[in-house]
This record gives sequence, structure tokens and C-alpha cells, in this order.
Amino acid sequence: MAIDLAAVAAKMQALIEAFEAHPDNQPPTPNPTIFFTYDFIRNTYNQLKAIDAAKYAAGDGAAKEAVTEVVGRNNFSNVLISDTSGKMSVMMGGGPGSAPPNFGPEVKAKAEELVATATA
Repeated sequence: MAIDLAAVAAKMQALIEAFEAHPDNQPPTPNPTIFFTYDFIRNTYNQLKAIDAAKYAAGDGAAKEAVTEVVGRNNFSNVLISDTSGKMSVMMGGGPGSAPPNFGPEVKAKAEELVATATA
């Protein structure tokens, strides 16, 4: 089943905007876990934008592989955002034993919407 790349791009952009508005992602000292998760999502968005939609629609193997990578990265982003154990936080810049950051309801909702769009 083909993924609607434009819909995924729109949901990713909405998630990026939610991160940019998050109070704990503001200079001069953004929360490191929130910042690195945001950066991971921005890099994933750039990967998505580099995919040739026409090649993907035509069934090009490399384009399909690139879309699979983007979908996997988006799923991983959602895991990072929804983690309550703090284990993922350590991977993304938080110190050992640190509490997971509060991504807030808007970021969490946008991440869930993105995953739902990319797997529909």
C-alpha cells in the first residue's frame, strides 16, 4: 500500500511547528532531549522532502526504501515522545536517571497523528 507523501509531509510540518512552539525548546538553553528529538524529526522531514514522489508512485525500489526509512524514523520519534520511563531520554541527551521531558499534549498529539497518517 502506498503512503501519501504529501499528507505525511504536512503532518511532519505540523509536528515540527509544535516543537518550535514548545516552551522547553527555546534558546538559549533548550531541554537537550526535546531539542535532539526535534532535530531528529527535522532531519527525517528533510529525508522525506528528498524523495522523488513520481519515482515512489512508479514503484522505484530506492524511493520505496527511502519511504520505509522515513516511516520507521517517524515511528521511533513517537516512541521517544511517548516514553515515560526515561530510558529514551538518556539516548537523546538526558542524563542517566533523569526524568523524561514533558513534550506536552500538542507535540504528543501531532506525533500520534503523524504515525496514523504514515501507516494508514
